[in-house]
Amino acid sequence: MTTVQHVIDVMERLAPRSYAASWDNVGLMVGNRKTVVKSILTTLDVTTEAIGYAVEHNCNLIVSHHPLIFKGLKQVSSDTALGRMIEMLITNQIAVYSAHTNLDIAPGGLNDMLAERLGLIDVQGFIKTGEDVLYKISTFVPEGAADAVRIAMGEAGAGRIGNYDYCSFSVNGEGRFRGNDQSHPVIGEAGTMTIVPEVQINAIVDATNFNAVLMAMKEAHPYEEVAYEVVSLAEPNGAIQYLGRIGRLPNALKMDTFREWVQEALPDANIRFCGVVPEKIQSVALCSGAGAEFIKDAARYKVDAYVTGDVKYHDAQLAKESGILVVDAGHFGTESIVAYGLREYLEASSLEVPVHAYGEQQDFFFL
Repeated sequence: MTTVQHVIDVMERLAPRSYAASWDNVGLMVGNRKTVVKSILTTLDVTTEAIGYAVEHNCNLIVSHHPLIFKGLKQVSSDTALGRMIEMLITNQIAVYSAHTNLDIAPGGLNDMLAERLGLIDVQGFIKTGEDVLYKISTFVPEGAADAVRIAMGEAGAGRIGNYDYCSFSVNGEGRFRGNDQSHPVIGEAGTMTIVPEVQINAIVDATNFNAVLMAMKEAHPYEEVAYEVVSLAEPNGAIQYLGRIGRLPNALKMDTFREWVQEALPDANIRFCGVVPEKIQSVALCSGAGAEFIKDAARYKVDAYVTGDVKYHDAQLAKESGILVVDAGHFGTESIVAYGLREYLEASSLEVPVHAYGEQQDFFFL
């Protein structure tokens, strides 16, 4: 039985909420976390048409990239388009979960989907946005239960260091405790000082898996009251997060061939070019959506072309001044692939519910 919360857990393993920009609104927009999911619809935007598709195909959870609710709501009224959509969702008991800038940044997220579509190899991060926080969890376990607790913590994501997992360090010692009249100690008796040979288990965990590891540790621990401590680490650091990607094409292309290459990769895009055309194009930076603010950064990396969307007149002027070719494939053109990318990810996640991708949305700009 798959609930909305199960799907949220799967999504946040891909795109942790902690990755999202401070101004963003991500997470469950509408619905009940305990609802059993019949079918999922993935989409770029939550629109009236997308909701209608969900109703028609018996989807009671929509997973979107752009947040349904972005700015603070003061009222939900059918006088507004957003109010009518929320009313439609509630009437049909459809939940909505949105992953936005966290999905842009996440490894395997939208910018990696875009790099794959463009056929880039040797892909690396572009704009650094932060680093994962690491924690050390220490708990104190009777010797006979230590292995079970270690395994439970490892299965939940603790102890991942580079190419290794289930990493931990243990120290043997003695635990002392005395329970009051309301206690039910697993070892010893209430009201009596008890001394137990214990093992201190220490393991590192990142912010994404922290809650799951803590829960798994408590569930596997035999004691009525679990003793543990958590330390936030300054060193070592976790993985670095990046917005956008840099890579290279398998072969250098002339401008005409490159134009065809991009259009074939992004068939929904209305492509425009600005800046300076190099003799050959092989190294490429990209940022899905609105990434014109990073034109100078792309020029600094000396890439042959920068692919993004929402490029304005003065951005084009800056591209020319910076000596770089900028490809404006549009906000929609660089992000419409997300519905299919999320469907592929969710289908591979063993959720055991059907997943549909809403591919009927069109760009708001047309010729």
